[in-house]
Formats: sequence, structure tokens, C-alpha cells
Amino acid sequence: MKKLLSFSILLMLCVSMMAQTVTLTFTGRDAASQYVQLDRVTVTDQTKGWTETLLWPDTTLTMQNGTGIADYTHNDGFALSQNNPNPFNGTTDVNLTVADAGAVTLEIVDVNGRIVETVHAPSLPNGIQQFRVTLSAAGTYMMTARQNGKTSSIKMVNNGGGKDNRIEFVGTAQSITFVLKSTTTHPFDLGDMMEYVGFATINGVEYESDRISQAQDSSQTFMLRFDVARPEVTTQNATGIMATAVTLNGEVTDDHNANVTERGFCYGTSPSPSLNGSYMIVGSGTGTFSSGLAELTPATNYYVRAYATNMMGTAYGNEVCFTTTISLPEGDAQPCPGNETLTDIDGNVYNTVQIGQQCWMKENLRTTHYADHTEILAGSTTSSTVPYRYTPNNDEANVPTCGYLYNWAAVMHGTLSSDANPSEVQGICPNGWHVPSDAEWTQLTSYVGSQSSYVCGDDSRYIAKALTTATGWNSDGGDCAVGNDPSANNATGFSAFPAGYYGGEYGNFGSATNFWCTTEQDGYYAYTRLIWYDFDRVYRNFYYKDLGFSVRCLRD
Repeated sequence: MKKLLSFSILLMLCVSMMAQTVTLTFTGRDAASQYVQLDRVTVTDQTKGWTETLLWPDTTLTMQNGTGIADYTHNDGFALSQNNPNPFNGTTDVNLTVADAGAVTLEIVDVNGRIVETVHAPSLPNGIQQFRVTLSAAGTYMMTARQNGKTSSIKMVNNGGGKDNRIEFVGTAQSITFVLKSTTTHPFDLGDMMEYVGFATINGVEYESDRISQAQDSSQTFMLRFDVARPEVTTQNATGIMATAVTLNGEVTDDHNANVTERGFCYGTSPSPSLNGSYMIVGSGTGTFSSGLAELTPATNYYVRAYATNMMGTAYGNEVCFTTTISLPEGDAQPCPGNETLTDIDGNVYNTVQIGQQCWMKENLRTTHYADHTEILAGSTTSSTVPYRYTPNNDEANVPTCGYLYNWAAVMHGTLSSDANPSEVQGICPNGWHVPSDAEWTQLTSYVGSQSSYVCGDDSRYIAKALTTATGWNSDGGDCAVGNDPSANNATGFSAFPAGYYGGEYGNFGSATNFWCTTEQDGYYAYTRLIWYDFDRVYRNFYYKDLGFSVRCLRD
């Protein structure tokens, strides 16, 4: 009984002394979470007023709360590094530094001195060898390594969670995140306020890590962060897109404490352009930057990524794609690349035309069904709520040229609101195409007005001629009106035809055409684009939703 009592007292004393040891382990990472070798770590006990500095390769500090046993026995370069993490939940990693190649025995015992796992490695190479330890039961353990009379031990605290007890050889460590040990003789009590800061040389420049200040009452592994990394850069949308030129835009939003020595754009006709291909340099530093790019190929898809370089390397921004416009003589318009035609649910085939950055149908819609196969009823009365289609000038012979006229309810099929993104308002259009918004019609007319070959008298107001067919229009009005000088019409290839309208009766056939927008003016009106035979402009109007107008679809 006395022996049992004596053993229990000794066990409690041993556990008490072991619990008084606090081990701090440090490793470094940059802002991109890449490993950084620490030159030194400064540990300050702000409560006691002392500072200890760890010099590489020491990145572990053992502090004793009063009198305790040492965590390590360290012999001639043979040493176990403190396991990481510690405490752990079932599984932890341990590094063993082996100075002399040879057999090594690893053993784990619990606080009762019972061996819970042992392994004999008959031949380990010199260097830093990594082992993975799994323990099933929660508790405090001692792990010991032995080789030719040399011994090294560490304490481990397991919170439980492992499936069984194992020591597995992982391999030679590829990068040292913590090595060896230092033991301070300075006084330390659990709960002392501590401060930790690391120093590392990165590409020839010494940096200081973020400071960590906290009360310390247990062993812990610290990741010291160095706010230095490759820059952060974004690619913005290209502007001023023309047939052979464009303006590229980007921004360096963060240099991560390393000056940006070069920035610019990588570009090409294939995705993911890089500095291995075509690029242009646009200065240095942070902030927005832009540059013109010329000698491009008309009607071609280009990919762009902004880039920025600091001493940590080069970072690329997001990828932006743009298509150069068509540069052709008047009347020589081209179909959309990859979409020369499209087919609706009825099997009607439509030609397309590329105008600037937009791909349009160059014929009016003439479908009698929606893309979901629902029929669009032929109407003889007007309605703002019931979807109807009408025959231009009440003559089916006009449909191949003019398409059908539709009220706004038919145009917006399946759409409860016109506030959605225009590419989401498919409405009456075939899959992959949508009814244009007011803004998209403005984009078309603004682009046509900016092209000198598309206007009359070098005045951008005369863009209606560039959008209309050369025949079919009444021939009154001034020199630049739609109905005059037919040979100069349709420079864009848009081919608008004067299909007129329906509003209880048919009108304006041969004199005008109106195209619906998805954008409402209010609950009763929606915006349209009107072309009139004896005027030179494209008019932005709004009309009652119960009227029947033409529809052109725009590729998503």
C-alpha cells in the first residue's frame, strides 16, 4: 500500500512539473501564405520585462513556469523538434534531426510510464526526418528518440480523436519550419503578457512580421505573417474599341509592401496571355493605368490581362475579352463571327450582322412560337396584357421581308420585370438571344454615329441611313433622309425595313419602322426606336404597350 501511495504521489508531482513547461514554436509566411525562413524571433515577456532572441535555425523556445523538467535532451545534432500542432487532436507531426545515419528507435509513453507505441527504424539517413504520430486517447505523453546512446525527448498533449496508436515515417522534410530548441532561464509564470515578432530577409530586404501580443498560458505554435507578396492587379474593360485600335485599362490595387517596378498588359488572340507572348509596359507603381494599343486585326477576339511585378514576382489580373470592330467600305457588312445565322423554334433562319461589339439579327423576327413552344396568337385587336402578333399591312406576303408585328406583352414573354440584366430578358427571342434594352439600342446608334463612313455629310445625326435597306422606303425628304439616295443606305448591313405598325388598324407601311425595347417608361409605355422615311435620325420614343411593332434580337 505504501508503494502504491508513493508511486501516486510521484506521478502527480511528475505531471505537475510537466504541465509547467510552455513551448513556443514559430514559423513564417508571407501574404500569399508562402513559407518564409525566419532570421530571428524576438520574444518579450512584458509582464516580467525580459526579451529573448531566437536566431535561425532555432525557432522554438521552452519556458519553465517555476521549477520543471527540461523538454529536451539534445546530443550532438540528434534532436526531436517539438511536435506541431501541440496540443493536437489525434494526429501531429514530429521532426527528428539525425546527424549520423543509422538505426533509430522511437518510443511514446503515457504519464503512467506505459509504452503506448514504439517503432524501430533500422536505417535513417542524416538530415531532418519527419514522422506522423497518431494517438487514440487524450492525455500527456513523452516521446523519446534513441540512437547509439544519444537520447532526445519531447512532451506531447493529445486532446483525443485518433483512431489508433501509430508512428509513421513520412520522409525527409523538404522545408524547415521549426528546428532545434532554445530554453530560456528567464522567469515565466502562466498568464504572463507576451509579445512575439519575427524578422526575415526576403529578396535581399529585411522585413518585420506582424506583432503578436497575448497572455500565454500553454504551449502554442505561431504563424508570423510578413505582409509582403506579389502585387494585386485587376484588368478593367477595354474602351474605345475600333477596328485596329483599343484602349486597355487596369489597376494595381496593392503592392504588398514591395514596390511595383513594372506594370502593363499582356494580350493576344488566345486565352491567358502572359509575358511569354505579346505585352506592353505601362510604367510602375500602384493605381490605375491605361494605354492605347494599335495595329490590331479587325473583327477579331482579343484577350487581355493586366500584370504587375515587384521583387516577389509577377502577378496577373483577371482576363478581359474584346472584339475589334469591322472596318469595311459602306454596304460591305459582315455576319457575326461564329453566328452567321440563327434559327428560331419555327425553323426560320435569320442572317446576322456584327456592328461594333454587338451581334444583331439583320432581319425582323417572324416566329409564331416562343422558344418554349408556346404559340403566339394572331391578333385582330389591341391589348396591353394578352400577347398578340400581327401581319404587316394585313398581308402575309409581307412576312418574309417584314417579319411579324408584336405587342409588348408578346415581346416580354416570361418576363415579369424589365429591370433584370438585358442578357436575361430573352422574351420572344430564340435561346441565346434577347430583346435589346434601351441602353443597348443607344450603344448601337452611338457606335454608328462615331463611324465617319456610316454617316451622311459627316454629321453623326444622319445614322438612320446607315441602318436602313436601300429599297422599300418612301422617297420624300432632304438629301440625308432615309428615303433618298438609296445607293448610300444600309452601310452597317442592319437592313431595317419600313414594316409600319398595328394599333387597331395598320399604318405607316413603307414610311416607318419601330423596334421594341425591354425598357419601360412606366406601366403603360415602353421605349422604342423609330426610323421615319423623311428624317435623318433614329428617334428614341415611348409608346403604348398595346401597339404592334417589329422586333430585332441581340446575341447574349
